[in-house]
Amino acid sequence: MICTTKLLNKIRPKGGFLCYILYMNNGEKRFIPGTDPIWGRELPDDYSNSLTDKFGNNYDNGWNFDERGDEAGPDWDQLFDERGDEAGPDWNQLTKLPFAKDQEKAKEHERKLGVEIMNLAPDDNFEQVAEALYLVDQYIFPDLFQNKENAKIFAKALFSDDENALFSYKKTFVAKDDENNIIGIAVYRDENCTPWDTEAVRQRFLATGLELPDEFDRANEKYMKKITDAELPKGAAEIEFVGVVDDWRSNGIGARLMKAVMDKDEYTEAHLDVLDSHPGARKLYDKLGFKPQGEKFGNYPDGTEGVQHMVRKKESTA
Repeated sequence: MICTTKLLNKIRPKGGFLCYILYMNNGEKRFIPGTDPIWGRELPDDYSNSLTDKFGNNYDNGWNFDERGDEAGPDWDQLFDERGDEAGPDWNQLTKLPFAKDQEKAKEHERKLGVEIMNLAPDDNFEQVAEALYLVDQYIFPDLFQNKENAKIFAKALFSDDENALFSYKKTFVAKDDENNIIGIAVYRDENCTPWDTEAVRQRFLATGLELPDEFDRANEKYMKKITDAELPKGAAEIEFVGVVDDWRSNGIGARLMKAVMDKDEYTEAHLDVLDSHPGARKLYDKLGFKPQGEKFGNYPDGTEGVQHMVRKKESTA
């Protein structure tokens, strides 16, 4: 499962920025046919994969659920209920269950997979963090890190001990397999999020000894800073980035990472955003209980796709 965030051309007055799941039908084009509007690259006539970054890395590998196509996503009944397709959960009812029961279902599934969800720690393997994070978005992280090798070094410099910072250890969950390998990541923020400090990030990046990527300022000022400038209501958490490594997709790990945020006691609602072109993502969000809120807005980089903000509010257990 992969969740990717796009830079917006305008700031929403309320709520956070954009987190949506990257999902492609075979042959679907995200760019104007024949051209790449971001990097001005002419594309061949038979080009059918627009999920390619400016370095030529191919992203159309079955994200975000499996490689069977939009109509054959994960077996959600099986993921949440071991009784199988014929006796799966009533999704309308599931979203109304007390969160304690909902969370226990998630934990039970994680145990059966041998996967644990926990907070990121400073002594974790940041090469593995970089692998999960770099693939979250085909624009922002290639711009921020420049390439996958640099990402392995820059990734740790992105994270902060400030518990309210975007990319704080406290507000980042990772999924680990039974050998303690990081196989997925989720980054979120809340109303207390610290304003993005580009200069502080610049100094941490420079301290690695690598040159700054060409698009460092664009990624920081026009993307990360705008995320933290966008307001969130009291008691809300916004899921900004979610990524799962290739070998572990189609196991519900991405959904488990999202639910780790959603189920925290201090939050009464969860926010995220989804592109119009990602019906598979929208279907997942609907099943998890998210509802559209507000008018659509344009996505990064050129605003050609509509983005819908979505909110999931906890049911009262009183």
